[in-house]
Amino acid sequence: MENLEKALAYTKKKKEFQIKKSIDSHFEEPLAELKGYLDNKEYDSSVGLNFDYLTSWFLWLFLNNYIKEKELRFEALAKSANYAIEANNWRYTLGKIAPTYHSAVLFQYSPMHLGQLLYLGWVDQAKVYGNFLIKMLYSKHYTGGNALAKHPWFILTLFCKWQAINLDKSKLHYPDDMGVYQSAIADWDTADTNRLDKLINQLCDFHIKQSDEDVTTDEDGNEYSPEFSSSNYFIFPVEILTWLAIRKQLGLPAYEAKHELMRLEINQLPDAIIPFEEDELVLKCKAKLIKDNPGLTFGLEIIPPAKGNNWSLLD
Repeated sequence: MENLEKALAYTKKKKEFQIKKSIDSHFEEPLAELKGYLDNKEYDSSVGLNFDYLTSWFLWLFLNNYIKEKELRFEALAKSANYAIEANNWRYTLGKIAPTYHSAVLFQYSPMHLGQLLYLGWVDQAKVYGNFLIKMLYSKHYTGGNALAKHPWFILTLFCKWQAINLDKSKLHYPDDMGVYQSAIADWDTADTNRLDKLINQLCDFHIKQSDEDVTTDEDGNEYSPEFSSSNYFIFPVEILTWLAIRKQLGLPAYEAKHELMRLEINQLPDAIIPFEEDELVLKCKAKLIKDNPGLTFGLEIIPPAKGNNWSLLD
């Protein structure tokens, strides 16, 4: 996008269109198919995809409500994040049942979901999911390729630095050149607020410029996408918010929003942990999968923050 104003206008138009035109495909049909799974009318492999649809639906609602009403319905974002994590949890667990099954949430989005957990204040949950995501990266679920975009790797790299995890890049498709993110990675824990301001400004300018859903094709038929090719993130720079959330956890000097992108209310870290009660339909689907496969355990044990407990990595 040329500027933030156009990014806002495009996002507003796109979310209105998606909510109006996709309520069947991304809300009503997924719920019906999940219930169909419980009634033995749908395959277990359909569940993860329906979680994906619901992930998108509730993120659209979160963004649309902010742009139109200037309200932040954190409960919608919490639902979106929960469905996203459960989608990968489901697919990883199906991989235990079927040796040839290797589906996963697109890596371009999985680290963004990790960042959304931190944004919501689900810090302990983010730690568990981050480790789970790294485990999936080394497994069959992400074999053969990952995101061409660099911002998912930026999030994962920040997570690893925060958690003192050595990411084995030789086993991954880690970018040779991290571009604009390299300086931020090098100074991820800087206490120099002037340096932080400069880095955030660079990342914000890059984010806006690289937000576009148009894909270009060269004369050889090669397709080139901008860094941020989904309007879900044009005005919601989760990769930057991830960095700020991690810095907050470390007690580093806070960033005082100067760039216009970060002055948006949506890009202020919430003051409190956002509560959330887990979806009953999700619980029933997981219980059925275990019942149908005695002895099976999910990769993640997920207990939402509202119940005062943490997630755990089971295997």
